[in-house]
Amino acid sequence: MDECLIFGTGASAAKDYDGLKRVVSCAATCGIRMFDTAPSYGVEEILAKVIFDVSQEKGLSREDFIIQTKIDAWQMVEGNVEKFVDCALQKMKLQYIDNLLIHWPLPDFLDDTWNKMKLMKKSGKVRKIGICNVRTRHLNLFDKRGVSPDIIQIERNPLRTCEREIEFCKQKGIEIQAYSPLCKMDRRLADSSVIKKFSEKYNKNIGQIILRWHLDTGVSPIFTSTKDYRIREYMDLFDFALSEDDVAAISALNINYKYYLESCLCPGF
Repeated sequence: MDECLIFGTGASAAKDYDGLKRVVSCAATCGIRMFDTAPSYGVEEILAKVIFDVSQEKGLSREDFIIQTKIDAWQMVEGNVEKFVDCALQKMKLQYIDNLLIHWPLPDFLDDTWNKMKLMKKSGKVRKIGICNVRTRHLNLFDKRGVSPDIIQIERNPLRTCEREIEFCKQKGIEIQAYSPLCKMDRRLADSSVIKKFSEKYNKNIGQIILRWHLDTGVSPIFTSTKDYRIREYMDLFDFALSEDDVAAISALNINYKYYLESCLCPGF
């Protein structure tokens, strides 16, 4: 996949039609075409309407956008995940979902969910399938069980570089997405002398340097914002690239820190 930023509709994004339309319109104007959501975010239907309206206003088509949503844990437990996808398609007035990801890889329900997702991909209801919140132990086990995701989505930032996961995915040709890519601007990043040095070197702010680091390590960062200026700022990343030494220096900040606690929904297999 080409270098891209993904706009997320999670906790820190607008939830009502007017607010979401404003930020999606700004994102689309800036060239963002990929939007990440989930049933638990409560905006699937609103997001789809917003994208349709924005596309009409800007002379774009459905095919110009990538809409990514998820199968939440409770849907896995209930079992009939295709029913939930059909419901999402109906509510969102879509013919297909571009990317469908398992939000949490519940081990007792993974095989059944994955097999149904493969069938939905084969039928054309879904274009790509994947799994969120995985570690190398999951990926190795998935590989042995014949589970081959097109995409993985993980919490990742310079304090948690996930080098083993990244290497595994690159070897297997799996797309990698990073949520919480700025680690909520943890002070250890915001005050980092290393990142500040590169901020001065490239005349970019701290957030731009970190997002560029994601892109230069082959990862698509998912960011959220309700501020137009921040969206424009974060899309201003494509006129520079970090050197290999600079990437290595930022990666050396890794302390395997996880902002979000390991969920009970993601136990060891």
